[in-house]
Formats: sequence, C-alpha cells, structure tokens
Amino acid sequence: MYQSYTDDISTWAGRIDTLISSLPQSVVSRVVVIESTDSTQDAALRFAQSQPGLLLVASRQNNGRGSNGRRWDDGNRATLPCTFVLKACCADAIRLSACVACAVHETVSTFMPRTMRPGIKWPNDIVVRDDEQERKIGGILIENRDGLSLVGIGINCNQHDRDWSSEFAQRAVSFAGLGLKVSRFDVLCQLVTSLSEWLTSCDERAIRSYYEHFNAMIGTYRSFMHDHTMYHGRVEHMDPFDSITIDTGAGYKTLPIAQTTHLRAMPHTLSEDGSCGS
Repeated sequence: MYQSYTDDISTWAGRIDTLISSLPQSVVSRVVVIESTDSTQDAALRFAQSQPGLLLVASRQNNGRGSNGRRWDDGNRATLPCTFVLKACCADAIRLSACVACAVHETVSTFMPRTMRPGIKWPNDIVVRDDEQERKIGGILIENRDGLSLVGIGINCNQHDRDWSSEFAQRAVSFAGLGLKVSRFDVLCQLVTSLSEWLTSCDERAIRSYYEHFNAMIGTYRSFMHDHTMYHGRVEHMDPFDSITIDTGAGYKTLPIAQTTHLRAMPHTLSEDGSCGS
C-alpha cells in the first residue's frame, strides 16, 4: 500500500498568504490548511461560512470523490487535494470549467520537461499519454452548493508505481511516477497563481487557443451521451464553450457541450482504427 510522505504543512497557510499579497489579483483571500479530512469539498463549505475566497488544503483526504460519483484515490499524503470556494456567479458553469482546466493543466505543465506533454481531457481531467496509454495526473470536481462554487482539485505528486491500488494502477500517474521530484507546496503555489490569472481574465479566445493546443481528445476515439443517445467516433474538433464534433464512421456529428456527457467507462488504450484495446 501507500508509503507515508511527510512534509511540514504548518507553514503553508502563512506562505500562501504571502504569495496572495504579491499577486495583482487573487481568487483567494484566506487560507485554511488541515492535516486530514474526508473530503476537501465538504470541509471547504464548512470553513467558508457562506463566504467565497477560501482555499482549503488538506495534507490527506480520506474519502475524496471525483465526478459522477467516482472515487478519487488520494494515497497517504502523496496527492495535493484542495478546494477553492468561489462566487457561484463568477462565471457560468461551462466557462468556469474551461478556465479551471486550463489553470490546472498549466500548473502540471510547469513542473514537466518539454518532452512530456500533458493534455486536457474534457471536461475535468489532466492526463499524460505514452505508448497510447492514457493516465490521469490531475482531476477537477466543480460543485455548486449554498450559493457557492466549490472547485475541488487533486494533483498526484508523490505516488510511485508500487503505491497505487490495483483499481488505479493502470489509470493514474504522478510526478514521482514520471521520475520527477516535485514539492506539493510548490505545486500549490503555482495552482493559486494560475487559477487566479485564468479566472481573473477569463479570456474566451485565450481559453479556446489553449484548449486547441493541449486537447488530449482530438484524434482519439471516444464515446459520448447526448439526448439519451450514445455516439462513438473519432474526435475531430472541440470548442470548450460550444460543441464537440466527431466522425462516427457514418458521418460527422456535432454535439453541444452543455448537454453532452463523456462516457469514460471504456479501456484506456485508444487505437487509431477506432477499436479499443485493453
């Protein structure tokens, strides 16, 4: 099972406060750092007391959750789990999701050499692909509760291959698993900086351009659900604010982003002929 990775989190809140004061604009006005919690989403809502601007960070998350009820595997102080509490009206749902994806991708990319190119897997994963295998290094969960947007982010930092449970061994990767030594605190600092920049500007043109450059789905075969119908095909184009176009083999189909779900219950190796290998 997981090794225990220890680092002194007692200074994190004060050091993030210093970072915030140096930023031109920040989505964070106060910071809470705790040793352990079941879910940073739930803890952040409690600590926020109905006020946006909170960043809650946990050294360990015991029962993290991902999108669509999936479980997020945090390990033992090996992941950076955190939640940003924002005004629910700071951006519409689609714009907020796109902004956050760009910010998390930028954060992950900052600590990787140019030979490693992570991608954005719409709508809320950051992935690394090698040998046609796609593994998740970061995830996003956005929930609207009590008039607030809870932006939960998890980034895998210190897990090694031997640390993953069998459920996640083929589907997840970390900086350490890629041979990179990265401080969780440094990742947190970059995340605060990137998220503040992307959400402050919320530049639609910049987001579209960034997505186009780092989209992990273009050219791969995916399954989607729209209007109670499943579509499978090669992703040809994606506008994170508008639509996804796929080649189904019988023609092109354009699906609206707001009413489409990416079906993820499929093997992680995606072949060029449209078949899926395990």
